[in-house]
Amino acid sequence: MRFRRLKLSGFKSFVDPAELRIEPGLTGIVGPNGCGKSNLLEALRWVMGESSARSMRGGGMEDVIFAGTATRPARSFAEVQLLAERSPDEAVGPAGIAAGDEVEVVRRIERGAGSAYRVNGRDVRAKDVALIFADAATGAHSPALVSQGRIGAVIAAKPTERRAMLEEAAGIAGLHVRRKDAEQKLRATEANLTRLDELIADMETRAGQLKRQARQAERYRQLSGEIRIAEARLLFARWREAAAAADAAKADAAAADEKVHRAAEAQRAAAAWSAEAVAKVAEVRGSAMAARERASEAGHVLATLQAERAALDRRIAELAEQTRRLAADREREGALANDAAEAIRGIAEEIALIDARIAAAEKGGPDLASGLATAELAARDAEVELARALSTQASEQADARVAQAALSAARSRADRATRECERLAQEAAGLGEDAPLIAARDAAAARRAAAEGEARGAAARIERGEAARAAAAEARSEAEGEGAAARSALAALEGEAKALERALASGGGEGTSVLAAMRAAPGYEHALAAALGDDLEAGLEGDRRWAGAERQDGDPALPEGVERLGDHVRAPAALARRLAQIGVVDADDGQPLAVGQRIVTRGGALRRWDGFVTSGEGAATAERLVRANRLAAIGAALPDARGAVDAAEVRLAAARATLAEATGAIEAARQARGEAENSARLAQRDEDQASAAIERLASRRAEIAGRIARAEGEREEAGRELAAAEGSVAALPDGSATAKLVETLRAVSEGARERVSQLKAEA
Repeated sequence: MRFRRLKLSGFKSFVDPAELRIEPGLTGIVGPNGCGKSNLLEALRWVMGESSARSMRGGGMEDVIFAGTATRPARSFAEVQLLAERSPDEAVGPAGIAAGDEVEVVRRIERGAGSAYRVNGRDVRAKDVALIFADAATGAHSPALVSQGRIGAVIAAKPTERRAMLEEAAGIAGLHVRRKDAEQKLRATEANLTRLDELIADMETRAGQLKRQARQAERYRQLSGEIRIAEARLLFARWREAAAAADAAKADAAAADEKVHRAAEAQRAAAAWSAEAVAKVAEVRGSAMAARERASEAGHVLATLQAERAALDRRIAELAEQTRRLAADREREGALANDAAEAIRGIAEEIALIDARIAAAEKGGPDLASGLATAELAARDAEVELARALSTQASEQADARVAQAALSAARSRADRATRECERLAQEAAGLGEDAPLIAARDAAAARRAAAEGEARGAAARIERGEAARAAAAEARSEAEGEGAAARSALAALEGEAKALERALASGGGEGTSVLAAMRAAPGYEHALAAALGDDLEAGLEGDRRWAGAERQDGDPALPEGVERLGDHVRAPAALARRLAQIGVVDADDGQPLAVGQRIVTRGGALRRWDGFVTSGEGAATAERLVRANRLAAIGAALPDARGAVDAAEVRLAAARATLAEATGAIEAARQARGEAENSARLAQRDEDQASAAIERLASRRAEIAGRIARAEGEREEAGRELAAAEGSVAALPDGSATAKLVETLRAVSEGARERVSQLKAEA
């Protein structure tokens, strides 16, 4: 690589744009002291990626910007452009520049904004610029750049340092940089593979769970189909039995009608014979006595028949009552149908002697058969509706089990994500502190200051000023960072407090309720809300209130090992007895409870003594309790946050004053600097090494922080899945409505069967 042109603008003493053409044959630059010869060399190092402000003879990187004079104002930026040409034997660089192409590297720095790099008009990273020059066996730390004291540093260099110089000269420094990048990418890839293995294991676990759920669902569908088939067969069997019974009843009724018809014919014949006999009385007086005797005999027979008919009427009533009892027994047991049919046939045979009442019954027969058919159809419809309601009830119960399984899986994933975050936090904590490295860096600075003290007095003063200014600049940066962090934390706390106050004020309804006077310990808000529920809305006065009840010696004790909720709640005395009978546990193990007692979990699950169980109720009340606790914690933390802001401001003012004093001392002793820099370079090297170690530690922390962020993202995603699963569970229909429908349809079906039995009995 050959440098062809160097352009400077606002860089140190080059306030106006200046251009240096490096033509073939140029061997050196001469000029009086202070004309900017060293600034040209530093411009080359700076544009090739120099990151150490001390190597640029400054306390901060912004010191390369023209600071102004009595007659020239300060500049807000500095820019250096380097035009070079790559040799044919160089490979394609990281910026995609082929051999033989021109390379224009531009570095620009603005006050308060940092440095920016461009290669051939395209924004690149500082690492890309360093790789371009490293591939060309040059760079900001190239041994070809010999500055003041460089020869002495080479002579006094350690073997490892000489090795680095030789590697730079040999042009393999770029390979080391690429190797480091490759190692970092390899470590990142290994971490990704580890995470992929974990995800695969998790997905296999979830796949197994889903397979089990699928098998359960398939089994449920099979059982549902079998149940529907069995119910259909049962309905068909009942319909067939009812149809057979109806046919038998119709046949019995037809036989009885035939007998009644014959009896009526006989009665009409007897009446005709009697009329004919009366007509012949006048003609056959001799036979009158015989006729009277026959008439008397017929009267006796008629009286006898009437008595027998009355007995038959009573017998019919008894048999009708017996028929109704037999019909009810047939609905319950189904085994007495044949006996009932025999009884009906017996009744039909006895009805043969009845005339007038049987004729009336004959006229009403068709209407009774129609009513019986209608009642049987209604009974079958009621049975079908009841079967459908039972199927719906089974489907709702299956949906509830599936939703609960999904909720359990979401909770498991959220727990795994939480454990991963905790593990990464422990790994980050195990990296150790950078205090020893900072101490080593400060010790190197102290050694450098001591070496400078051995030089001329002027050189010692300027070096001490440099050290003091660097320390002051670092202190100022730290103070500014601490102040910004403290102000941000204070603003966040104050904003959160205002938001919580608005949220609590917008809730309303607490002014007269005991909820305003109650506070739950952190973590027990959901337990309190689930335990008391809507009772928290009652006050201490008014029609709906807590009147107070003192604890009695005979009150039952909570199960062994169960804590009282009242030990974790601050509440009015009127609730003492109620809270004493409420226990709080991590998980409900089904402990037996006395009358009036209940157990809640910290998550909000409730079980009462009478067996009532619920989960997740009182979420709004629990949220208000959580907000109240958080508001109290913020109120306690605000004084410390304000104190931290004030302390940071004091430290920042002191750091600025120290920086101003150090800057004044440096400006006064700047003319006296000289050879003392040669003695301070060894200490400078140690300080740079400590700074590099600090940067490596910071890089490792940043890597772990990124992993923590990804784990947090997964935990948030698991939380959203958990919320969705909880929403699905909450959206399940209430099974009580279906249960009530089943009971109603069962009652309707039983009523229809009773109606059919009654009509059959009347038939």
